[in-house]
Amino acid sequence: FMLQNGLFLLLLCLAQCVAAQRYFGGEEREVAMREASLSSLSQVLFTFVGKDVASLVEIFLSAAVFTLTFWPDSKTYAHGTDVFETGFALLYCLWGFNHILAIMFRQSIAMQMGIISAFLSFLCSGLKPTGSEVSSAMGGYGVLLLLASPIRWGLSQLITWNVIRGGTYLSPLTIKLGDRLWAERGFSLAKFDCLDDGTISECWKDDSSWAHNSGQLFLLGFLFRFLAVMCLLITSSAHANGGQLPLGSNSITKSRILRDCLMTFLAFLTLLNIALLGSTH
Repeated sequence: FMLQNGLFLLLLCLAQCVAAQRYFGGEEREVAMREASLSSLSQVLFTFVGKDVASLVEIFLSAAVFTLTFWPDSKTYAHGTDVFETGFALLYCLWGFNHILAIMFRQSIAMQMGIISAFLSFLCSGLKPTGSEVSSAMGGYGVLLLLASPIRWGLSQLITWNVIRGGTYLSPLTIKLGDRLWAERGFSLAKFDCLDDGTISECWKDDSSWAHNSGQLFLLGFLFRFLAVMCLLITSSAHANGGQLPLGSNSITKSRILRDCLMTFLAFLTLLNIALLGSTH
């Protein structure tokens, strides 16, 4: 059941990464670069916001198709609204990440990286290796890989809704007889209420990979969109100035140093925000 859900989410991500990159990749990317030479940064920002809002309609329709395809054959106890909520949140997050790839790279490279990132997200979904094993990697910082994986969040929510709606999963007899099997897959029934007292990071390190709402996926999607709009502003500004990002400096050397400092700041800001997701419940 868990592997089936994980593979279905992987196929969804592979298909949607192609659709997501149409808004800012390919010809749209070239048009945006040309318009940046004649527009202000505020106009570039408003262009991004307008396209992103327009993409919500396609995300809604894609989530509806996912629900109508997945829900009848998945043998899950989750309601259709639960599946739709998870699907919409997952796609919202996935599209935000692919906006970054479409803006930063040429179409062929962005497409390859989108496919690779989907497989990496699946590998960090906590199925095999389990979430606790991934979390303990890199001196405990492996939990950041789980927190940054959209498939991990989507899969945890689908399994959580299945247990909540199933009714008998949390009965004392089921926990006694089946908890060992569930714990081996990172979803200990005996620790289902772990999030009442602990954080996401603490629970995921302790074979309790539950996720009780989709708020974290929306926050992750918002973070990806923030990074995407920053990438758009940086690349469009550099294109408008002949490939050099000025940043208020007349010296090429100082400009490059400021650019590197800005990119480093964004990288650490991203890690900080992903770590903060682990402090939620």
